[in-house]
Amino acid sequence: MDIVDLALRVQDIIGLILAVLIVAILISIVLILRESARERRMWEESEEEDIFSPPRKRSTKKPLSEDSTASEEPTSVAGWKGKILKELEARKAWNALSRSAGRKSEAPKEEKPPETVFQPLQEEEVSIPLEQEKLQEEKQPQIPLEEPIEKPEPPQVVLERALKKLQGLGLDIKEAQPLLDEESIVFSPLLWEVKEEIRSGKEMGNIVVHTVFKTMPGYSGEEVVEMYRSGNLSVVEKMEARIRTAEGREFLVATLGLEYFRVPALEKTFYEGHLSEKEYELLRALKFVDRNTKKDFARVVYRKIMSEEE
Repeated sequence: MDIVDLALRVQDIIGLILAVLIVAILISIVLILRESARERRMWEESEEEDIFSPPRKRSTKKPLSEDSTASEEPTSVAGWKGKILKELEARKAWNALSRSAGRKSEAPKEEKPPETVFQPLQEEEVSIPLEQEKLQEEKQPQIPLEEPIEKPEPPQVVLERALKKLQGLGLDIKEAQPLLDEESIVFSPLLWEVKEEIRSGKEMGNIVVHTVFKTMPGYSGEEVVEMYRSGNLSVVEKMEARIRTAEGREFLVATLGLEYFRVPALEKTFYEGHLSEKEYELLRALKFVDRNTKKDFARVVYRKIMSEEE
């Protein structure tokens, strides 16, 4: 209980200190705001005094001159006569000064040199002969234009051109023999299951070869098949050999990919430079889907099934 009481007292002391600090901060903020308001009010009053203060009056006192006694009006007749004589002398002197000033003004004026007026420069048209213009155009560096993107040729056109090249070389694609062996064919584990069933006395069934097409993004399976039927052999991917039993069951036993399919006669023609890479690939695909190639593929699979090797 003593520790709990001590903790509560410490907590109360801390809360009291925080409250005192908060009050002090609030008081200092109020004092600062009051001081700034007072300074702003004094500054505005000083500005109003400067704006609305009346202008200073000029002193109307005339400076005392030495002849101030003389300007006083005379009181006697002799004084009046003297004043009149002084005025007449002053007028004569003023007339003489005005005449001399008029003579000076009639003197010939000095001729000033004529002022030079600068006219703004005007743009002049420059005519260049045609031959010189042609030379200048030739000297200017020409920016190379972007090469137009060539559209790829349809596979059917490339295949027709490749067949004409083979005909010119005296080669027939039908007579070219493919290289089919067990190394180029991938056998599935189901082949050994078929072997076991045949050894147990069951009938093997028929070997069916299917052509498998590539998965083309943006095209459905039916559209890919239509492309193949129209002569586009670039969609061919591989062949699959399946065993179809009398019960209707199918076993995938072997696969032959187009990338592992070789035709030595076509390879020789390609390496000699008579065919482009695209032409070579399409000719190889044409030989790949040939009926005789499918029969040779089925024979290799049959020999593998019937062989005694495990």
